Amino acid sequence: MKKIKAVILGYGDRSSRYAEYAKLVPQELEIIGVIDISELKLKQAQAKFDLPNGSLYANLDAFLQANVACDVVINGTMDQLHYVTTMALLERGYNILLEKPITANPQELLDIREKAREKGCKVVVCHVLRYTPFYSTIKKILDEGKLGKIVNMQLNEHVWHGHFVNSYVRGKWRSEKECGSGLLLAKCCHDTDLMCWLNNATVPAKVSSFGSKSLFCEKNAPEGATQYCYQCPHQKDCMFDAYKFELEKDFIPFYTWMGIEKPLDEITVEEKKEFLKKDVYGQCVYKTDMDIVDRQCVSVEFANGSIGTLNMVGGASKAGRYIHVICEYGEIVGYIEENKITVREFDKKDVWYHESVIDFSEQNDLSKEDNSVGGHYGGDFYIMQDLVRYLNGEKTSVSTTVIEDSVNSHLICYAAEKARKEHVVVDISKEYGNQ
Repeated sequence: MKKIKAVILGYGDRSSRYAEYAKLVPQELEIIGVIDISELKLKQAQAKFDLPNGSLYANLDAFLQANVACDVVINGTMDQLHYVTTMALLERGYNILLEKPITANPQELLDIREKAREKGCKVVVCHVLRYTPFYSTIKKILDEGKLGKIVNMQLNEHVWHGHFVNSYVRGKWRSEKECGSGLLLAKCCHDTDLMCWLNNATVPAKVSSFGSKSLFCEKNAPEGATQYCYQCPHQKDCMFDAYKFELEKDFIPFYTWMGIEKPLDEITVEEKKEFLKKDVYGQCVYKTDMDIVDRQCVSVEFANGSIGTLNMVGGASKAGRYIHVICEYGEIVGYIEENKITVREFDKKDVWYHESVIDFSEQNDLSKEDNSVGGHYGGDFYIMQDLVRYLNGEKTSVSTTVIEDSVNSHLICYAAEKARKEHVVVDISKEYGNQ
């Protein structure tokens, strides 16, 4: 098997985690270049992957002008940059590993798919949850057919308050206007992807949705609360106080302190305190310019009559993704944080069911070293393993997420936002055409 040579576009949290595969399995993947507008990130990537100065590029144009030969570009740019960067790379014939979401615009989504077809390029989308042992096993059981056709799917995502505040209330995904994606597309296209993938014997047909910003809004701010926490009279009693939440707990430091433009281990406490006096990370959670929802439910009717529901809650005390798939002859229930699933299959002879539990925590492999929320329960490792095989023309897993397979999950998100905002039921084929 040929070693895959990759270039990283946007050396942020997600792309750096995918690139970690080059350290874990160096005989399969090599990082040969990095593109980033941040000099600090270029230096960090250079040190990590032992790159010469000539392999660092300050922007995409510089990389394209250099005519670099590689097998794939890992596109980890922000959501609003995915379209322009991906189209430029496809035009030059590069294969791409593209961070989700693909784009917030339906026409741009189809443009990327068509450009990939035109240029004969491979585009794999980072729906990494597909690649976890948890979800890939559910898919294999469903595909065996013993449980029959899917009748109903119930998916829930509870976004832990540390993650939600740092990414969606104070963080760079807090504004649809700024980053291009609403919460459903930015956070839950993983879940709509799972819904479509597990039920890919059919396609989504109609979508309804309700949701709003109800918790992190100004009406819930304590009386007299100020814009910045350091001035607030409620500072000592507020669990979201920036100095308690961001400085003491420091839940996601690589997001919070990014704006200081220094290596994390070199930033002093005093620098952090001063930073919080002027940056959004130091603002009251009820008064930021957050313009996205903090809870939303989505209902999907598929063309074959099956139904899927997704319930998302932001700011929960404990993170959790739950799934319950009900089929003709049984069901599958699971909570990924427990790393196990329960399978129930009807026994037609005595009108009851047999129940079995599959526990993934007993598995022992490379991905277990990073089997955390950050590593998506091993998904970040397995998507790279699958990508290497896909680019080598070898047999891939049941999870492979090519661009054609990501269209429906994004259309659900687009339709759900239209349904939520306009209080309508959206017919996907009428709204977006037969895809």
